[in-house]
Amino acid sequence: MAFEPKNAELEIKYTKALAEDSIPVVMTLQSGEGAISRVVSVSATPSVEQIIPSTGSVQIDGKLGVKIIVENVDGGYSCLEGANNFTIHNMNAEILPESEVFATAHSLGVNSVQASEHAVTFTTNILVKPIFLACEKVKYVSELSVAQQKRDSIFYTDIVAGTAQEFDLDIELDMPQSVSKVLCVESVAVLSKIESGNDVVSLYGEMYTNLVYLTSDEQPKLKNQRYNQSFTHELLANNITSSDVVTATMQTSATTYELQGELNSAKGTILLKNLVKTNIFVRQNKSIEAVVDAFCPKYLLNNEYSSFTSQNMRKTELNFEKIDGSIVLGEDSPRIDRILAVCSGNVITKSVDVGDKVINATGVLGCYVFYTLDDEEATTQSILAEVPFSLSLKKDELVPENFVKINIVPKDIEARNKKSKEIDILAELAIESIVLQNDNDAILQNVHLGEKRPVNNSAMGLYIIPEAKDLWDVSKSLAIPGELIIQQNPDLSFPITTPQRLIVYREKSV
Repeated sequence: MAFEPKNAELEIKYTKALAEDSIPVVMTLQSGEGAISRVVSVSATPSVEQIIPSTGSVQIDGKLGVKIIVENVDGGYSCLEGANNFTIHNMNAEILPESEVFATAHSLGVNSVQASEHAVTFTTNILVKPIFLACEKVKYVSELSVAQQKRDSIFYTDIVAGTAQEFDLDIELDMPQSVSKVLCVESVAVLSKIESGNDVVSLYGEMYTNLVYLTSDEQPKLKNQRYNQSFTHELLANNITSSDVVTATMQTSATTYELQGELNSAKGTILLKNLVKTNIFVRQNKSIEAVVDAFCPKYLLNNEYSSFTSQNMRKTELNFEKIDGSIVLGEDSPRIDRILAVCSGNVITKSVDVGDKVINATGVLGCYVFYTLDDEEATTQSILAEVPFSLSLKKDELVPENFVKINIVPKDIEARNKKSKEIDILAELAIESIVLQNDNDAILQNVHLGEKRPVNNSAMGLYIIPEAKDLWDVSKSLAIPGELIIQQNPDLSFPITTPQRLIVYREKSV
C-alpha cells in the first residue's frame, strides 16, 4: 500500500546569549599641558567595533575611549583623552563563519592608577556580552496519507532581521553660568520604548549627560552639571511593518562637544554630538499548519517527534530606583569644607536573578567626588565613592524561566556633606530591562509504517476509559476513527476525568 508522508522544513531564528568574556586593558595617556600633580578622576568607555565569526569561535574587536581629569603642578586642571584597541575571542561550537553575532562592551571599573610627571597609566577590565543569532531547522510532516492524523497550527516567533547600526544623536544644552573651560563630558543613552512602523524603527529613550567644567570667575571654580533629556530617533528598516516586534540594545560609544558663543560670557550653549551604536532584532509572529500526531487503524505507526525553540519578547521597560550610601575619610584627614562636583559615575552589575514576578539585581555604583578640605590652603581633593546596591524590580508577567537582559546607568548623582569627614551619596538609577521567553514546542517529524495490527473479528467492543483529555486520546489508544466513536457514543463529553463506558460496533470481517 502507498504510504508517503509529505515533509517540509521549518527554519526558526532566535537570540542566544553566549558566555561573557572579560579582558584587562592597560592604558597610558601623555600630558601635553604641563606637569601632572595628581589624578582627579578616570573614566573608560568601551565599544564594539567589529565582529568576525569563524568555525567554533568569534573575534570581537573593540575600542576603549578614556578621559582622565588631572590637576597640574601650577594648580590648574586639564583633561587627557585617548583610545586603545582590544580583542576578545569567544569560543562556542555552534558558531560558523556565516553566523550572525552581536555584542556590547562594558567597563568594570579602573584600578592600578599611576601618575608620573607627564603621563597616567591605569588598567581596566572590559566585559563583552555577545549575542548569537541561532538558526534551528526542523523537518515536519505537513501531510499524511492512509493514517488518521491530528492537524494543528503551530505558532512561533521568528527573527526576520538582525542588524548593527550606528547614528549621531545631537543634543543642545544651555549652561546655567559662565564657563572658562570644559574638562569632561560624558553621556549615556537608555531605551524606554521601541516601536515598529512601515519601513521604520522608532527608538525612544533618555540621554543622561554630566559635564565637569571650570567657571569664569576671578578664581575659577570646579563645577559639574547633569542633564536629562528625552530623545526620539528613527532608523530606516526595509520591509518592517507595524505588527513586528522589535528589541534593541543601545550604547553611547563617544561624546564630543562644541561650546557655542564666547568663553567667559554670561551664559553659554553646548552642542553635544553623541555617537550611538545599537543592535536591533526584528521578530515576526508566524504559524504553520502541520500534522502533530497520527495513527493507523490497520497498521502500527512509528512516530518520530522533535522539539524546536522560538523566542517571544515579553516586555521592554525603563524603571527608576533610588539608592544611597556614604563614605568616610581617614582619621588623619581634615574635615570637608564643601562639595565641588561629582563625575558621571559607572555601574557594575554583580548579579541578576529572575524569580516569580521579580528581578533581583545587585551591583556597585562608583563615582569620583571633588571637594575642598577645611584647612588653611582650602586644598582640593577627590575620592572614588563606591555605593553597593540591591534592587528588586516587580514584573507581574515574569516567571523564573524568562531570560532577562538589564542595563543599569546612573540618571542622577548628588553628594552632600555637613562640615564633617563623611560624604553622603544619593543617586537615581535608570534600569533598562528586556524580558524574553524561550518557548519549546513538539512537532511530528517523521512517520514509519510498522506491522499490521491484529484483526479484531468481534462485532462489538466494550471499553472502559479511565481518563482522557480529548477525543484524539481515546481514538488513538483504541485505534478507532474518532468519527465512529462519537457517532455511536453521542453522549460522550471531554475531558474524561472519571471512568466512562464506551461501546463500538464494528463491521464483521469476512
